[in-house]
Amino acid sequence: MQLSEFTYVFLILCVPFIGYIVNTTNPKKGFTILFSSIIFLAVFINPSIFTLLGILFLGLYAKLLDKKESNYLLLLSTISFLMGSFNFVGLELLKAILPILLVSSVFSLMMIGHWFLVDPTISRVGMKNIAIFSTSLSLGLSVLVFFNFYESSSSLFNLLSNGVLNNVIVFLYISAAFLSFGSFKSLQEKSYTGVMASTGLSYLSLIVSMGSSGTLILSI
Repeated sequence: MQLSEFTYVFLILCVPFIGYIVNTTNPKKGFTILFSSIIFLAVFINPSIFTLLGILFLGLYAKLLDKKESNYLLLLSTISFLMGSFNFVGLELLKAILPILLVSSVFSLMMIGHWFLVDPTISRVGMKNIAIFSTSLSLGLSVLVFFNFYESSSSLFNLLSNGVLNNVIVFLYISAAFLSFGSFKSLQEKSYTGVMASTGLSYLSLIVSMGSSGTLILSI
């Protein structure tokens, strides 16, 4: 998988998290517009008809956020983007989707954490659940790598044996799980500093997640 393909899938997998955050955290409309604007960058990577449809439905979702029909628009956006990603990446997406989903979830946690620092009146429930999701997915991926569900076949890492490389990736995923769980525990602190700490830990988790998932995808 190339970097452009990784970036495209990473961006479009953030779309479901926008809907979840809006429904559970209820941030101001500016958050949806800001997050959607970042996802709109996908059109420069893969300007296909499915990408354009995904962006159209996402834009309508942001515009009609207060309407009941908005969730259907978000669903159509997600479906369009996923079809675009299958056309762009191919069947390789099936194995890569979970590692990239982890990066998208941690990035979404970081985004809503930053928004909380702007608007501390919003609920923390969505942030906590995404942090738990990221923790669980990190641990699940570490187990899959440990039991060789992902088999290395890349010459990029021929300086390391498959066993050593797998151990490195497992360690990175476990580290990402600890950081995401630390972000969750920080959110238990009721003061403003708890969210600041959570956002900082989500930054670290994002870096480690990108390192682990990027290495894994390059090695399969």
